[in-house]
Amino acid sequence: MMDGYFIRPTGTTPSVSFRPSHGELELRGNSMPDDPLSFYGHVFSHLPALDNQDINEINVNFALKNIEDSTTYLHILVKKLISLSSDNRPLNITWYYEKNRPNILEIGREISEHYNYPFKFVEVFKIKDQLRQAS
Repeated sequence: MMDGYFIRPTGTTPSVSFRPSHGELELRGNSMPDDPLSFYGHVFSHLPALDNQDINEINVNFALKNIEDSTTYLHILVKKLISLSSDNRPLNITWYYEKNRPNILEIGREISEHYNYPFKFVEVFKIKDQLRQAS
């Protein structure tokens, strides 16, 4: 059984925290990789671990500050996550966005609508190591 992994963020790539035994995946930071196929391909390659876990639900958090040239890969990631969910193992997607970045909210809405899959949208003051909700 895979315990998961953590990828540290860079100026152009988000941190990735993947804990399949807990049904958890989080991407946080900038998503502007020079080679999005390589970066997201690594994430995709580990997703089947979620299908082999005795978990009740899959919880995914997107907390992205900037998104460039990787929207397609976020679409693919959501599509793959939806395919791993079921009535017995629901998928909960939370899309955090900074109040002053409506374009990030729009990307999340577009992906949610494209797959007709509900996301929970949460406005935050600033995306950092920990999230603080706007009031």
